[in-house]
Amino acid sequence: MAIKKLENSDVGARVIYSSFDKEEEGVIKNFNNGRKVAWVVFHCNNEWENYRDYTAQCTNYSDLRLKYEN
Repeated sequence: MAIKKLENSDVGARVIYSSFDKEEEGVIKNFNNGRKVAWVVFHCNNEWENYRDYTAQCTNYSDLRLKYEN
């Protein structure tokens, strides 16, 4: 299920990005509910706890789901 809205408590949440034939894990760094986009860190050398130190990519909510959801 795609993300519909994020709350402040969702910053730092693990997500799965789905696009065509691939899935990629990331962490929410920031978001904008009005535009329905989240800035997600995808590559951080497996230093997920330091995600704030890495560049994030603007990603549509419709391409994301929270990692704990199926």
